[in-house]
Amino acid sequence: MITDIHYDGCAVALNRLYEKVSALNSGGVETLVVMGDLVNGNNANHAKRMLREVSALCDTFRGDVHFMPGNHDLDFLSKTEFYNVLGRGGDKPRFHFEAGGYKFICLDANFSPDGTAYDTGNFKWQEATVPDEELDWLRGQLAASLLPVILLSHQRIDKETKFAVRNYDQVRKMISLADKVKAVFQGHNHQDDLLQIDGTSYYTLSAHVDDVGPAVLELNLRGVRLIRDFQALEVK
Repeated sequence: MITDIHYDGCAVALNRLYEKVSALNSGGVETLVVMGDLVNGNNANHAKRMLREVSALCDTFRGDVHFMPGNHDLDFLSKTEFYNVLGRGGDKPRFHFEAGGYKFICLDANFSPDGTAYDTGNFKWQEATVPDEELDWLRGQLAASLLPVILLSHQRIDKETKFAVRNYDQVRKMISLADKVKAVFQGHNHQDDLLQIDGTSYYTLSAHVDDVGPAVLELNLRGVRLIRDFQALEVK
């Protein structure tokens, strides 16, 4: 997992991303999730150009790549434009996949409290919300899963803070009742944090823009092991 790249077009930032993706390839990592706030644009064309550059590097990863939008990615673009520019037209901002014997559920909390989707800057980032329709979707995904679950969100859902969704308590209650979610990973806040709530670990991951390495998960039947600031031990 890599979160909060905040690429602004500078060569140093692009080189840093190249190094991190190369480390993941050298370490034999199988799946990459980019958890939002890929770019900091100053207009639509600028944001699109930078997204293409980030996408070109991430696409050198030798495994599956999944992109989640963050609030900054939608300052000048819609969610549909975000995925089209990444060359992934048809992808959805909320999705799920399976890896390592776990079901990963990726939330999209880029909505205002009235249910309006973030679109070309029509939002206040401190008012993120998981809308009712998506809560129903999440409830169905949790109920249907025969596998243990890992949940990813750009915004925090663990406690009350300006970096969290407004209805974090509803999401947390659903997670607790399902009794299937082994870990939650969040970005947006730019600092590492860990809370244990009702048997689930909520990790907030610090930002790539602050020169933090990827967070890598080792998954097995015994549980989830987080390797923070991952570095490959050998070059393959």
